Amino acid sequence: MNSDIRERVRTIQAQMAESAKSCFSEFHDHLQSFDSDPVKLEYMCESVFAGIDSFMLVTHAYSVVSGTSHSTIDLESISLPSLKEQFGSVFSEFVREAIFEKKCRLLLDLLKLQIVFAGISYN
Repeated sequence: MNSDIRERVRTIQAQMAESAKSCFSEFHDHLQSFDSDPVKLEYMCESVFAGIDSFMLVTHAYSVVSGTSHSTIDLESISLPSLKEQFGSVFSEFVREAIFEKKCRLLLDLLKLQIVFAGISYN
C-alpha cells in the first residue's frame, strides 16, 4: 500500500476512534451517575437498542480483518454493579489502545456491555 493511502486510512481510523470515544464517554458518565430516573433509563436503553444493527455490521466487518481477537467479556457473570466497573475498565483500555485492531475489539466489547446494560435495565 502506498504511503498516501496508508495515511488516509490512519486518518479515517483516528476519526472513527475519536467519535466512538465521545459516545462511550457519554454513556460511561451516565452509567457512573446512574439513578432510577425512568425517563433517563428509557433514553439510555432505547439509544443502545437503536445501535444494534450497527453493532452487527461492525462485528461482521471485524471478523474478516487480519489480527483480530475474541472478546474476553464473560456475559454470564455480569450484574449491574459489576457492569459499571467492567465498562469503566474496558473504556479506559479503549482510550489508551493505539493499535486499531485491538481498539476495534474493545469497541465491540463496549457495545456488548451497553447491550447487556439495556437488557438488564429495560422494563
